[in-house]
Amino acid sequence: MAIADGYLYRVDITLPAVRAFVAVARSGSFREAALFLGVSQPTVSAAVRRLEAAAGRPLLVRDREGVRPTELGGRVLARAASLVGAADELAAELAGEAPGLTVGFMGEAAGPLTAGLLGLVRRACDGEVRLRRFDFADPSCGLLTGASDLAVVWPPLTTGDILEVRLLGTDRRAVAVPVGDPLAGLAEVDPAELDGRVWVVPRSPDPVWRAFRHPGSIGVDDVAGEVGSDALEETLELVAAGRGIALLSEGTDEHYARSGVVFVRLTGDRRCTTAVAWRRGDSRPALTRIVAGLPHLPRY
Repeated sequence: MAIADGYLYRVDITLPAVRAFVAVARSGSFREAALFLGVSQPTVSAAVRRLEAAAGRPLLVRDREGVRPTELGGRVLARAASLVGAADELAAELAGEAPGLTVGFMGEAAGPLTAGLLGLVRRACDGEVRLRRFDFADPSCGLLTGASDLAVVWPPLTTGDILEVRLLGTDRRAVAVPVGDPLAGLAEVDPAELDGRVWVVPRSPDPVWRAFRHPGSIGVDDVAGEVGSDALEETLELVAAGRGIALLSEGTDEHYARSGVVFVRLTGDRRCTTAVAWRRGDSRPALTRIVAGLPHLPRY
């Protein structure tokens, strides 16, 4: 909404412009977005400029590292992706096709809780239910980029007012150590005993999500070194190879048992959570039915 000569008027935002912005933000490239949409690169650039003109500030950062959303662009992307998804669903409905849903997940979130959720999703959705896996680079599991419609996530993560998050369950926090480590024979370990160690820590653009998975979140201040990891499997490989120890969940051992790695639970009732999330305001009928069928657990 803008003001001109004392009158209010709505900014004219077209669906092709929104599609162009979403394609660029997802691919990180104007060229790849143009190829995906089947239009010229100048057409995509002009569409994005129209949205930025409506916003009055940049939605994308363009530099040598590529193209990525600004802080405002990230918020706009989530809503723009919902709009594109709704338009695609409408097109499928008009064509007599059953619109599907994509469910994102990460790591041990693919365990029993996800299986129960998928049963609910399949009952509520008339179309195809697609599963898509994400790694540490996207803790929202595709929700903020529009690559998924619903996701099983590990809070806490940066959501602002963009996502709705509903708790599914909790798990004890644990430390993963190599099988030959002196801690491997313990039933529990106090964080105070973990000073002076090298840690395998996730690389992620989400500072809230990353901080919760850093040893500092359990009070370990003396960190001898850090080894970055981009995925759960990589973390377990690094631990097994003796590169460091890692802060994970006790359930990881059940879902991703790895030879050479032992999980030792932390003392006290230190827990992590698994939750289901979706974009706030997404009122598509299938999602509405899914949300209504979720267990009545507290919002995160």
